Amino acid sequence: MSVRIARNSGFCFGVKRAIKIALKTSQNNHEIVTLGPIIHNPQMVAKLESENILKIDKIEQIKGRPTIIRSHGVKKEILKELENNNVEIINATCPYVSKTQDYAKSLSENGYDLIILGDKNHPEVKALRSYVDKEVIIVANAEELAGKHFKKVGIISQTTRRVEDLQELVKKLVPKCHELRVINTICNATTIRQNATLALAKESEIMIVVGGKNSSNTKMLAKICESFVKTYHIETACEINKIWFKDKQDIGLTAGASTPDWVIVEVYNEILECIGSINKVDNIEDIPGFKEE
Repeated sequence: MSVRIARNSGFCFGVKRAIKIALKTSQNNHEIVTLGPIIHNPQMVAKLESENILKIDKIEQIKGRPTIIRSHGVKKEILKELENNNVEIINATCPYVSKTQDYAKSLSENGYDLIILGDKNHPEVKALRSYVDKEVIIVANAEELAGKHFKKVGIISQTTRRVEDLQELVKKLVPKCHELRVINTICNATTIRQNATLALAKESEIMIVVGGKNSSNTKMLAKICESFVKTYHIETACEINKIWFKDKQDIGLTAGASTPDWVIVEVYNEILECIGSINKVDNIEDIPGFKEE
């Protein structure tokens, strides 16, 4: 019986950077706030609160405290309001997200109708939409554009989407427009993590996906796994049920980009306990990794 983890599981560059910024800022301030959860992981948000890094949801709650902009970014109008109110802003927006915002603005200014592949309710997409001064089309898949035609269109994507979904969207749009410009704004780390998870899922009898239930990229990993094997999306080790692993020999483990190492280690050790193994680990690096042949 084996338990293996997909490579590149856990924190991505943008999340590591945001957490580092928050912790460094807290060293010089009695109390700071993040406008919305800094990342989509309730356990990490709770841990930051113990460091006096508090999540708020409304500008009125800032009350003069230094304010961290979440890794997903915020609407352009919100940034402007904070500046007008002389709020000390610490911008922890992922650089890849910021670059996508620049692309959105540039495409629009150059006369392209903008299509965003993503979740219209996700904070990254909401912020992205604000950088364009005219109408934007946001779609979750290519089917949502059925029957529509365009003259000059530009496509960008939420950074955590699947490359295959972007390819399908482009394929459907080519016959429907005169001019098409595509900028692949999907984070490379996202693609690597998804491909590694897919490879592991194909070789496993069960997949455990660890990460916030509100995490877009974690939900995408679960969706990928579900196409091949029984999958459980959990946030913490306490959700694990021993019965899941009955008669299972190959157990796969993966985690979203906002899942802390210590949560992944706790989940791994709980799985080991369920299957009767005593070889628990203290660090994520000690978890056996899955290597493609």
